[in-house]
Amino acid sequence: MWLVIGAWGFRRAPLELREVVLLALAVVALGAALHVVYHVAFIGGCGQTPGKMALGIAVVRRDGERAGHARAVVRCLAGMLSVLTLGLSSIGVFFTRDRRGFADWLAGTRVVRVRGEFE
Repeated sequence: MWLVIGAWGFRRAPLELREVVLLALAVVALGAALHVVYHVAFIGGCGQTPGKMALGIAVVRRDGERAGHARAVVRCLAGMLSVLTLGLSSIGVFFTRDRRGFADWLAGTRVVRVRGEFE
């Protein structure tokens, strides 16, 4: 994507509005795709992203088993919905006993503290 941006930057003619909109949509789509791949690979694979590893927390199913890739996809997409609603869909974190947001509720997951390495 950055190569395309660079190539367009070296053109002699300025970018047209259509090209700017197309480029902006492509950058947003690339960012969203990389976000989903990152979270699904880490949460689905080992239950933790590097940040969660550093904090000593992990994402598990309600019964304590690994979340798996399907639940990680649902959790990630529901988390993106939270961004679109400016965080309103995650307000349940403050009012529920088990502190689960909409993404965790929809995916059937929860966040737990772990000691040492997550197994």
